[in-house]
Amino acid sequence: MKKYYILLLLFTLFFYSCKEDQRGQYPVDSVPPGEIKSPAVVNVPGGAIISYVIPDDEDLLYVKAIYKLDNGEVMEQKASAYASSLEIVGFGKSRDVSVTLIAGDRSKNESKPVVVTAHPLDSPIYSILKSVNTNIDFGGIRLTWANPLKADVVLSVVTTNEVGEFVVAQSFYTNSETGTGNVRGYASVDRVFGVYLRDRWGNLTDTIKNTYLPLFEQEVKGKFARWNPIGIPYGAYQSPTYDIEKIWDNDITTFYLNANTPFPYSFTFDLGMLVKLSRFTVWQRQSTLYSTQNINKFQLWGSATPNVTDDFAGWTIIGDYTARKPSGSPLGTNTAEDIAYAAAGEDYTAKADSPPIRYVRFVIQASWTGAGSTAFAQMKFYGSLQ
Repeated sequence: MKKYYILLLLFTLFFYSCKEDQRGQYPVDSVPPGEIKSPAVVNVPGGAIISYVIPDDEDLLYVKAIYKLDNGEVMEQKASAYASSLEIVGFGKSRDVSVTLIAGDRSKNESKPVVVTAHPLDSPIYSILKSVNTNIDFGGIRLTWANPLKADVVLSVVTTNEVGEFVVAQSFYTNSETGTGNVRGYASVDRVFGVYLRDRWGNLTDTIKNTYLPLFEQEVKGKFARWNPIGIPYGAYQSPTYDIEKIWDNDITTFYLNANTPFPYSFTFDLGMLVKLSRFTVWQRQSTLYSTQNINKFQLWGSATPNVTDDFAGWTIIGDYTARKPSGSPLGTNTAEDIAYAAAGEDYTAKADSPPIRYVRFVIQASWTGAGSTAFAQMKFYGSLQ
């Protein structure tokens, strides 16, 4: 019996040893596949699409392309035996590129190489840079750009630090068809800003620099207060957990939950001082971005005095606004760009001819998903104190 168990143990060890050795495809022949035939190249921004005729081999597994990027890195792209084309990517400026095409089979044999020449068009970063429009804004600059191919890029803005060195002031990661960005926090004195782009393969554009004079503004701080005129009642869900004071508690994890319904409805509060508004920033409820109670459409009205009515007598409109989802992706799908945009807060610009105001009235017209109650994590207001 003891001898039987020893033999059984040896057999088991041998079986698992064999099983481990068999991991992967055993070569069944040493015959390489035929060469790739009739390669044809269509050049595209930052790359090329290469079509071909595959060899007539029953055990064909893949076709691969080998090429070098601008920085010398060797790249390899593979396509299955069922494909008739593959794409090479990662190039910066347009140039001739030698691409080696090789077919491989299940026996790990590879065909003789076939070399073709591609001439990728310029990477999308260069056309995006040409589309960038930069204008002065409150406390800095405002940028817009077009990215029709929805390429994954990083747009960086540089400016000088205390010792005159250029450093990155802000970067915008985007793959949206259009984009906007603000760089703020600077005094109203002439300042040089520069813009450049980078793609995910490390290709860089030149930096385009210019001098801008940021518009003056300052943050309105410290004196916000609950205030409700006749006809516009205060509404908060489960007070005090979701009271309006959450809007100015400097904590984006808390939020004011307004229980007034249906749309449109208003809520009001007192800024505590007279301000010629330049802009304001609204933070969404961070746990439910672009959904449920977060607002999608609204108006902001203002008044210099508390002598107002619910029928808009005494009020002046500051602006009519629609919230933005940068990626444009379906509701319920938030990209990294969407999340970063919401975390930074969404800026809204006041009408240039708006008079100084102290009392504000938000008129809520719609939420992202139609929820009646609406939530606000934080708000900040900017302008010149009167």
